[in-house]
Amino acid sequence: MRYARLPLVLALICLLLVACSDDDPVSPEVTLWTEVALDLTGGESRMAAVDFTGSHGLAMGLAADAFVGFTGFDHVFYGHQPDGTWIRMRLADIRDGMVGFDLAVDTDGKAVICGFQVPGPPSILLDLRGSEPEYIEQGSYGMLTVDGQGSFMAAGGRASGEGLWTSNTPGDWTVDNLPLVGGNDTGFRDVYIRGNQAVACGYDDAADTLQVLLTRTSGTGWTHIKPVPAASRTYWSVALGADGTIYLGGIDGAGGMSPQAFLMIRTPGGEWTDYNLPDPGDLEGVTDILIAQDGSLYLTCEWDRETSLANLVHVTPAGAKREITAFHGGLLQVDQAADGTIYAVGYRQDPQTGDETGVMLTRSP
Repeated sequence: MRYARLPLVLALICLLLVACSDDDPVSPEVTLWTEVALDLTGGESRMAAVDFTGSHGLAMGLAADAFVGFTGFDHVFYGHQPDGTWIRMRLADIRDGMVGFDLAVDTDGKAVICGFQVPGPPSILLDLRGSEPEYIEQGSYGMLTVDGQGSFMAAGGRASGEGLWTSNTPGDWTVDNLPLVGGNDTGFRDVYIRGNQAVACGYDDAADTLQVLLTRTSGTGWTHIKPVPAASRTYWSVALGADGTIYLGGIDGAGGMSPQAFLMIRTPGGEWTDYNLPDPGDLEGVTDILIAQDGSLYLTCEWDRETSLANLVHVTPAGAKREITAFHGGLLQVDQAADGTIYAVGYRQDPQTGDETGVMLTRSP
C-alpha cells in the first residue's frame, strides 16, 4: 500500500490545500482534520507509516539525532486503542542498522516491517507474524512497501531482479518472477492487497517503458498491465477497488521545474482516464491512496524536496477538494480505522532549518 521515504537515506526512501507562501511558517490547523498529540522529539522525527486491518491499527515513527547515515534510529510504534487513542508500545527490538520504511498489520494484529539495512544485504523484512521474529534478507536495494491481509502479503522495493516478494505463510517469503523485459532493474514504490488480489506499481529502467503496473492473485503470478503512455510520469501509489477499479497516483515531471500530481483511474473493463485534481502543481505528488468505507478517495501528497508542502485531497462523486491548510513537509500515508476515523501521517518541516517533526492528522467519520 504505501511508501515511506526518509531524506538523506539512500534517496529511497491531495484533499484540500489553502495556498500559503514558502516564507509563511504554517501549521495544520484544520476544520475537518485535527492533529493527534504524539510524544515525538521536535525537529528530529517523522511518522513513516500507518496501517489498519480489522480492529487492529499500528503506526510507525522514526526518531534520530539527525537523519544522517543508517545508525542511531529509534523505531517508535503506536498502537490504536478501542477508545481512539494511540499508545506508544514496544513492538520488537529492531536490528541495528535497519531503517523501516513501511509496515503492514495482519488480521491478528501482528506486523511485517520492510526497509533497508547496513551492512547488507540491504533489502530486509522483519516478519512478526510467527511465534518468533523472522528477518528475511535479499541482496537488492531496499524494500519500500509492504501490504497484506491474513496470510497473503506482498512487498516491493528497488531491486535488480528481486523487486517483489510474496508470502502465504508467516516467515516464508519468495522472490517473485516478474513479467518484465531487459535487465529488470525494477523499482516498486507501492503494493496494495484486497482479499486475494494484489496490484503493484513502479518502473523498469531496462525495459521499453518507465512505468510498470502489475496485478496478481494469491494463487497466480504477476501480470503486466499497460497504462496509457505518459513518459514523464513516475508511479508512486496504487489502490484496488472492490469492483476491480485501479487507482494510480504519483508525480508527473519529477525531474523538471514544474512537477504535478496525477491520479489515473482504470475501469474493470480496462479503460483509463485522468482525474482532474485541484491545483496539481501545488499538490506535487500523490504518495498514498485510501479507498474509504464510503467509496470516496483520500490522497496524501508531497514531494521530497526542501520546498515541499503537505496536502490532503478528498475525491468524491462531486469532485476533488483540498481538505487541509498546506504546511511545510509532507504526508506519506493514510488509512482508516474500523470505526470510520481516518488517519494520515508524515512530517512537518521547518523551512529555515530543515528540521522535521513527525505528525499524525485525524478526521472523524
